Amino acid sequence: MTMSISNRTPGAFESLKVRDFALLWSGQTVSSLGDGVFTIALALTALEIGHSPIDLAYVLAARAVPSVCFALLGGVVVDRVPKRLAMLASDAVRGIAVGIVALLIANHRLQLWQLIVMSAVFGTADAFFGPASMSILPELLDESQLVQGNALSQMSGQLTQGLIGPAVGGLIVAGIGYAWSFGIDAISFVVSAVCLLAMRIRTQRAKIHGSAFAEAMEGITYVRQTRWLIASLFGAALANFVGMTPLTVLLPLLVRTVLHGSALSLGLVFAAGGAAGVLASLVVARMGAPRLRVTVLWTAYAVGGLAILAMAFAPNVWVVGLLSAIEIGLFIYGDVLWVAMMQELVPRDVLGRVSSLVYLLAFSLGPLGILLGGAVAAGIGIRETLFISGLVSTIICLVVILIPGVRDPERPVAAEPSIGPE
Repeated sequence: MTMSISNRTPGAFESLKVRDFALLWSGQTVSSLGDGVFTIALALTALEIGHSPIDLAYVLAARAVPSVCFALLGGVVVDRVPKRLAMLASDAVRGIAVGIVALLIANHRLQLWQLIVMSAVFGTADAFFGPASMSILPELLDESQLVQGNALSQMSGQLTQGLIGPAVGGLIVAGIGYAWSFGIDAISFVVSAVCLLAMRIRTQRAKIHGSAFAEAMEGITYVRQTRWLIASLFGAALANFVGMTPLTVLLPLLVRTVLHGSALSLGLVFAAGGAAGVLASLVVARMGAPRLRVTVLWTAYAVGGLAILAMAFAPNVWVVGLLSAIEIGLFIYGDVLWVAMMQELVPRDVLGRVSSLVYLLAFSLGPLGILLGGAVAAGIGIRETLFISGLVSTIICLVVILIPGVRDPERPVAAEPSIGPE
């Protein structure tokens, strides 16, 4: 059996004519807006009640660790239960966790360990939502609409979570305090759940052919036998470890402690990246996937690494915002191409497990990257850490393109590997 990559490019907004996708997109747009506010509030709250860069790293790593540890389990569950149910459960857990933190802040009782616990609960729920949201899209859209559907999802996420949300989050924190920031995110999960309930899709429970362990191994076998997947994932794991994940803690530290920017300044820096992400998503939605999509996406990642390197020399917050825009825009462009490629080439009955394994392998070193970023910054300096981080991640991304098998999806027809044992 073979699967071909569709070259037809429908209108940029054609997928929104599909009712269930429009509901999913609307709910996730509102939820992403809340998450954008949450992102700023979480970093600033950790800096407010913590006493060093490593305290911020602990909070951010607490969210990343369970999302990695439970990624494979999340994929198995998503392939065994209706995907919409998994998304609803994840929304409920995250909404309750964030709401509790909002109440603790309002009553002046929040401590660092409580913020860490909330981040861990949030990350655990993320492990189930991620593979469900990725694997539900092929059930809602035709194959020719997948690139545009993913681009629109990324666009709304960047517009709200990356652009409007952080800017609003900075204003809310500066104007009315931290509690409202977390409360708004909790409400956004309620809106997302309502949209999911309104969808007409009634996906059936997948047929279970064995134990959860056996199904997990089935997904692992598929990834291991698919050369472009396994090679790309190891490259992505290393690049994320030294590049993207340390930036999670390095960017707030650069703005707040080196350049002495305000909460609003940090929000605007995140917003600049969101604006670039929106633009990149619109470009993909309008133009579709390039013929050499693998080469293009890894080149985009490499140039994004150079933007991280350049942050080491940024003289002010405005330059940091510009470089953040370049970095995020290029990464989002590559991510949209990558997700659509997976949805087209990976069989639907293993897509949940494969997508969770992609996250597990690509971000397996992420928590260590966050902690390492905070520790190295405390040891040798924030600017020096940014320079090393950007340089090494750029080199890794360029090397990945040369690995045999990575560019297999650029062929006109890609063979689907068997899922059984070799």
